[in-house]
Amino acid sequence: MMQVESRIETGPRTLPVSVHDVPAGLDRTAEIGDLWRILWRRRASVIWVTLLMATAALAYGLLTPALYTATAQILIDPRDRQVLTNDINPAMVAPDGGVTQVESQARVLESTSVLLRAAESAGLTTDPDFVEKGATGRFLDEVRAAIGWPAPAASATEKEERLLRTLRKRLAIRRADKVFVIDIVFTAKSAETSARVANAIAEAYLADQSEARAEASRRASASLTERLDAQRKQVREAEDKAEAYRAANSLVRSNGRLVGEQQLGEINVQLSAAQARTAELKARLDQIERARRNGVSPDAIAEATQSQVIGKLRAQYAELIERQADLRMQLGSRHPTLLSVTSQLDGVRGLIGAELSRLAQSARADYERALANERSLSTALSRLRNENAATNQASVTLRELEREVEASRAVYTSFLTRAREISERAGIDATNARIITRAIPPNEKSWPMPALFALFAGTAGLGLGTGLALVREYANPTLLSRRQFQALTGAPVIGTVPDGTRRRGRSARLGATRAREAAGGLALTRLLGIRSGTLGTATSIFVTSAAGDGTARRRISQLLASLGEARGMQVLMIEADMLGPEATPGLLDVLRGDEPLARVLRGGPNSSVRLLGVGRPKRGMNVGTGERGHDARARFIDEIGRRFDLVIWDGGAVTENPQAASLMPLADGVLLVARLGVTPQREVVEAVEAAALAGRPVGAGLLVDES
Repeated sequence: MMQVESRIETGPRTLPVSVHDVPAGLDRTAEIGDLWRILWRRRASVIWVTLLMATAALAYGLLTPALYTATAQILIDPRDRQVLTNDINPAMVAPDGGVTQVESQARVLESTSVLLRAAESAGLTTDPDFVEKGATGRFLDEVRAAIGWPAPAASATEKEERLLRTLRKRLAIRRADKVFVIDIVFTAKSAETSARVANAIAEAYLADQSEARAEASRRASASLTERLDAQRKQVREAEDKAEAYRAANSLVRSNGRLVGEQQLGEINVQLSAAQARTAELKARLDQIERARRNGVSPDAIAEATQSQVIGKLRAQYAELIERQADLRMQLGSRHPTLLSVTSQLDGVRGLIGAELSRLAQSARADYERALANERSLSTALSRLRNENAATNQASVTLRELEREVEASRAVYTSFLTRAREISERAGIDATNARIITRAIPPNEKSWPMPALFALFAGTAGLGLGTGLALVREYANPTLLSRRQFQALTGAPVIGTVPDGTRRRGRSARLGATRAREAAGGLALTRLLGIRSGTLGTATSIFVTSAAGDGTARRRISQLLASLGEARGMQVLMIEADMLGPEATPGLLDVLRGDEPLARVLRGGPNSSVRLLGVGRPKRGMNVGTGERGHDARARFIDEIGRRFDLVIWDGGAVTENPQAASLMPLADGVLLVARLGVTPQREVVEAVEAAALAGRPVGAGLLVDES
């Protein structure tokens, strides 16, 4: 395959493209930059889908009955109020911080008992909006009644189920993370109804919780009370068994203890005291005896110091000693008075010794009495020990029976206390839940929201329209880029010409015109390098297109002709589209030999480009056939080659022009015009196949960009 050169060379040049070079498959791929081209081409469907969905949403929002939403808030503390010690409903918080407990209470808010209580309180049991069938159900009932099969009257159970279903559908229980506040959100057709029902559900929940806890306390109290009779009987049987055993074994108790054990303990205490008393008296006696034997002063003996008699004698003895000393100094040692005082001292000393002897005898008597008492108590203790040994085995069994009595009595007392306590607790509400926000009638409706609906529907419609546009593009792909054109045709693209017809404003149109002329001039330069000598020294281009690109093809043909004229060339533009024959003589008449070329050529008022129309067809006569037709064809080719430098054949759609196959060999090359983002790839492939089958494959392509 040869490409079109941008420079004019001497000598003939052709663009051969064989049939097998034309790809058969469509290219359904698209680049990111091609998406805008696709959407722009199919913008009408995207806009209509968007408008349709937005209009439908807006109509729905305006025609749908309004709904109002009210919210009440309840604070649920997992820790109950500790009015009393509560084992029936413990206040311990769960390891997860009570969140699970609060979530469970959120489900309780949707329970049947709470909803029915709230419905009764709010007066919904007679509200047709909650207990009657909806519009669809009423319509079906009317249809059944019309055909003679009326629906049975709704029972109380059916109305209750319908009421609960409606409440649950309009109720929403919400809880934010890490908080114990539950939102009760209710939606109704009336603002007052929504607030009334939300508050009724909150109050019904509190009442239900209070009753549930009271009922749990009553059940626990009743269960304990039922066990009291059995516990009382068990205590009585244990006591009777212990008393019978005690009487059979003569185990008498006093102050909760056996008499033998009590006596043994008392005598043991007395014996210990007697032994201590005996030891004390023995020590005192020994002290007095030692003092008497050793001549110790009476002051060293505690009993002597405590005796009043000895105290008086010692005072008298001291006075006599003092007097003796005075007399000895005054009268001398042999004076009768001194001797009398000395005699008195001896008498007092004898009296003190006699008193000490009496104290010793008294101490001995006390010691002997204490010793006798000790021996008596020891004998009694030995006797009681011997007697108590015989009752030890019986006492072991008795203690077991008494422990059983105490255990039964403790259980009975605990049951009785708990039964009374739980029974009293049933009237105390320890639930730590309260309404922190009461619902108030909302001023604005919560549903529907026309503006928001329209916005979302428009966005969804835009996405849906875009998706439909892409699906349609995939089902029937259009030509999107040079790469696709070259892949589909196997021919090079010599240029891309902007359309510019949709530009507004003088400067925009002027810029588009300059761009068209620049792109067309470059394409013409490349086309002028094609010269095979078919029409002499003239360059002949056969311009064709797909069936739907007739307008773009004619504009490109006119552009190339005007650009050739601007270069000082003699330009002929031939209308070769046989689908639009004219009433005046033209190409068909010249090729049949009916008219000379000079007579049928036309020229514009302000242009030197000569125009050759299609001409007039004749039935039963083919163009260029027969001897006359061959001669006319030869004269036509010779005259064009001598008179013109550039010949532009506007050949129409190659797949629809019946004479394209016979006219295409007169051109140096075939130029296929296609519109980017508009021309279907299938039509491009069909045009390439038709040109190849006609023996003149497409040599180059020129794209028109309408974006």
